Amino acid sequence: MISSFLYKKGAAVESNLSRAGMLAALQEKGCLLWVDFESPSEFEEETLVEIFNFHPLAVEDCIADQSQPKIDDYEEYLFLVVHAITMCEKGKQKELSTIGLNIFIGDNYVVTFHKDPIPGIAQVREVIQKKAQVLMGGTSDLLVHSILDHLVDGYMPVLHEYDDKIDALEQHMFENGSRDYLNTLLQIKQDIFTLRRVIAPQRDTLYSLTRNPTRLIKTKNLMYFRDVYDHIFRIQSMAESYQDTLNSILQVYFSYTSTKLNEVTKRLTVLATITMPPVIVASIYGMNFRHMPELEWPFGYAFALGLCIVSSLGMFLWMKFKKWI
Repeated sequence: MISSFLYKKGAAVESNLSRAGMLAALQEKGCLLWVDFESPSEFEEETLVEIFNFHPLAVEDCIADQSQPKIDDYEEYLFLVVHAITMCEKGKQKELSTIGLNIFIGDNYVVTFHKDPIPGIAQVREVIQKKAQVLMGGTSDLLVHSILDHLVDGYMPVLHEYDDKIDALEQHMFENGSRDYLNTLLQIKQDIFTLRRVIAPQRDTLYSLTRNPTRLIKTKNLMYFRDVYDHIFRIQSMAESYQDTLNSILQVYFSYTSTKLNEVTKRLTVLATITMPPVIVASIYGMNFRHMPELEWPFGYAFALGLCIVSSLGMFLWMKFKKWI
């Protein structure tokens, strides 16, 4: 699906332009064109080359959708790759999902390309439909700033959701169901690792954008991009603190399970020690010898039984005295 918006000063925003309308807008001065490719078909993907004449390597990165966050300067336009994150429903569970967003920044146009819907893009579209001049009344870099700002702001609800999950892990650490608990803990730990892997290069990309101004990013507008950088820096700090908390929870969990295992081993050892004397007595009197003095003794059974009880009780009292139990 292709969504397009054309802003001209003193005129209403035009939307859903044809290919001819896009070509005409690119040649016109004093306007700003935004074309958004969302889950495009192969025919729609050809628009990147036929209308905008983007470099094949940049187009390949868009279609492959496997690029790390980066910024490339093609002189006539900038090519920026960033990532959005969302929580998608999968059965009864929610799973972390990353979505690549490719952005082309020209003198009078912005092109965004993504394979899946991104909430931040939808929010920018809504703002344009209500207050077009706020976002499209300036230069292309201000529109890109708004897109990046909404994209980074979309990280916060996801992080807050993981914050709640980590709090729940801390509260239910000592409850039963240890296997499910460990699986949940490791899954959250993996998700936070994925978040950090996405955020770190994206932070570096935004840092490069703010420290190396280009012709298409006006110096007077760099403060807005620095604000986005500050947001993602804070988000990275949150993700790192979550990682540290999860590592601590995992260590405490293993210590707790190790303590429980030691308690079980201790009880089994006590039980084996207490029952050892009766086993020895039974094994002695269970030998098949013809001449054993106690076999013909009238009190032989009572003696053997009493010996078992006294020896077991003696072992129990001895371990109690040693404070082993």
